[in-house]
Amino acid sequence: MGEYSPDVLHVESINVYGSTTGLLQLLEMEEVFIANIKAYTNKLAEKVQNLQAYIDSVDYEFNQSCEDREKYVGNPINAFSLVRRTHEDLPKWHNYSQQIVGMEELFALDEIIAKAPGKKDMEHSLAEMHRLEKIYDLEAIELARGRIQDKQYDFRPSIRDCVALGEHKFKVEDYQRASMWFRMAIKHEPEENAEIINNILGDPKNELNTLYAKSMLIFGITRSNPSMTIAEAKEISYEALNKASPADVKSLLNELLSQTDEEIVYEMNVNKTGPTDFEMGCRGQFRGLRNLVCTYNFTATEFLRLSPLKQEVLNWDPYIVLYHEVLNDDEIEKLKQHSNDNSAEEINPFKKRIFQRISHMTRLRIPHSDQLIVSENVSETHRHKGKTPKGTLLFFLDNVKQGGATVFPNLKIAVFPQRGSCLFWHKTLDTRNEPLECPVLQGNKWILTKRVHTMDELCSIKKTKAKNNHYV
Repeated sequence: MGEYSPDVLHVESINVYGSTTGLLQLLEMEEVFIANIKAYTNKLAEKVQNLQAYIDSVDYEFNQSCEDREKYVGNPINAFSLVRRTHEDLPKWHNYSQQIVGMEELFALDEIIAKAPGKKDMEHSLAEMHRLEKIYDLEAIELARGRIQDKQYDFRPSIRDCVALGEHKFKVEDYQRASMWFRMAIKHEPEENAEIINNILGDPKNELNTLYAKSMLIFGITRSNPSMTIAEAKEISYEALNKASPADVKSLLNELLSQTDEEIVYEMNVNKTGPTDFEMGCRGQFRGLRNLVCTYNFTATEFLRLSPLKQEVLNWDPYIVLYHEVLNDDEIEKLKQHSNDNSAEEINPFKKRIFQRISHMTRLRIPHSDQLIVSENVSETHRHKGKTPKGTLLFFLDNVKQGGATVFPNLKIAVFPQRGSCLFWHKTLDTRNEPLECPVLQGNKWILTKRVHTMDELCSIKKTKAKNNHYV
């Protein structure tokens, strides 16, 4: 991570299409592409209409008998008109037919395609989907129906989406999930204008049955023979399919597809490996914290005596605390508005207030020239890298509908985003307070991060009695 200049608000991003802002730009790009396609087709339609007008202007019927054709050219007026039309009009219509219409739109489409996601962007998106499915234990049959963690959404992945997800999982050797996505693709309802679209994009069902059979066989072999390597299982399954007749393969597929989706999922999940502590935290499966202390902090500074902060001590050693209602709506919107503005003079008064508030909360002296980092949908593998801080404050700028928790797996603590709240933890030699970030399932996660690298005053925080605080 590079050095940050003072008085600048920075935005971190993993991938241009990994944030809501980037995805909105991508959506806008697709809309502009479609608008240009519409304009182009309108011009093509106009040209077709003009050429049809020429066809209609010819005053004789096509496919006449030989006698009628001789009668037509036998008329001197018709003969003259025929010579004039073929001499004067045909070259002009030929010239018009050769003109390329919609050049402006075609050039615009070229520019859009140049900005479209590349192979690495696609690989990143596939990897993120795979990560979501594993962390939250999402089943393909539910996702294909538009359901995420028992919540129904108004969307359905297309057959090409299902195939692409299945192929990626097949590539990374997750044959259980691969087989279910291939199954969903096979059972997908036919698309409207499928024949026309397939002529342009290719038929997504090519090799689909074979891929489904392969993934099911490999998964079944490795599950029944845990000591067998995937390479060995692949060799056995490929050899079996090569020797099998088309009728045998069809019989296998019919048998698999005759079972319900729920039956297949149940059978495949027998003896399934349990979730990690990180995955449990992301899924909200940790038990409620014991001895949770909720107080109003009004003793740290003179300011807090007038305006106490509501705080929850989540853990004493190592120390982790959650402050509520630290940022107001106006401050949050300003921070978002200037998240990538490197000359945001307007934000400086807000930064000053936030730094003062941090000092009141933590009793840490932090220079007002320090940077604040505004991030959007950042993963756990990225956000906490860099120079090791002595403490970290994580401000949540939005509620998140599903997912997005900050998890301390070793302490079995999960904190889900609450708009305006602030999570604070000390960096110690104790690795138990190393946090990880869960991916967002639905919504958008904006956070403001302040890493404390120097502390002029660090008051030792001890577990004290509640006599100096008001419990709520």
